[in-house]
Formats: sequence, C-alpha cells, structure tokens
Amino acid sequence: MKNNNYQPVTFSLRALLAAAVPAYIFPTGMSFLSGFFLHKKELMQASYTTIGLSSLLATICSFILLWQCDARGLFVQNQSIRSSLIILLMMGMGLLCTYLLQLPSERFNIIFSAFLGAAIVTIRQQVKNNKDEKN
Repeated sequence: MKNNNYQPVTFSLRALLAAAVPAYIFPTGMSFLSGFFLHKKELMQASYTTIGLSSLLATICSFILLWQCDARGLFVQNQSIRSSLIILLMMGMGLLCTYLLQLPSERFNIIFSAFLGAAIVTIRQQVKNNKDEKN
C-alpha cells in the first residue's frame, strides 16, 4: 500500500553536514594545493582561513535559509532564480564582512568562496512545492 502523504525530508542535520563538509574541504584543498605548487605561502594560509571558512559559512547560511523558506512555504518556484538570489545575498554578506572587519586584501577570497558555498548548496538542495501536493 502506497502512502501518498509521505514527504521525503530534504533538510536535516545530516543533510547540512553532507553539504557543509565538502564546502569546507574542497575549496580549502584546491587553494592549498595551488599555493603549494605555486610556492605561495599566503595562499596556503588563506586556504583554511578565509577561503575555507567563508565557503563553509556561506553554505551553512544558505542551507538554513533554504530550510526555513521550505518550512514556511516561501520560495521562488524557479530554481535558477532562487539560486541566484541566495548566491547574491551570500556574496553581499561576504562583502559586508570584509568591509566591517576591514579585510580589503581578502575581499576576493571571501566573496568568491561565499559564491562557491552558496552555489553548491542551492543547486543541490531540492525545495518541495506544497501547492502541487494538495491533490
């Protein structure tokens, strides 16, 4: 017997961890290896601080924002528009952080990492449409 009221859970702590861990590890690893092969200590140090952490924070914030929009039924129907809005919001938050913390030298690293973190999570996470399920 098939239960039509079953809704798969796309947002959970496990899904948050599944999105957050790669969002920190991959940008950190890529930038660290680039700094290692190019013999740039600054890039290697920035890889696990400004690059990895900003990607991780953007991923967590984007995930929570999508989670809350899904729970309240507030979202843009088109995934590309929804992703673009959240990505722009995270990039804006990264820009604001660089301004408030007076980190102009790290502005590119933080904004680009915020873009990567937000892009990965908004494209991967599916938001269900509750209006279509009222049949």
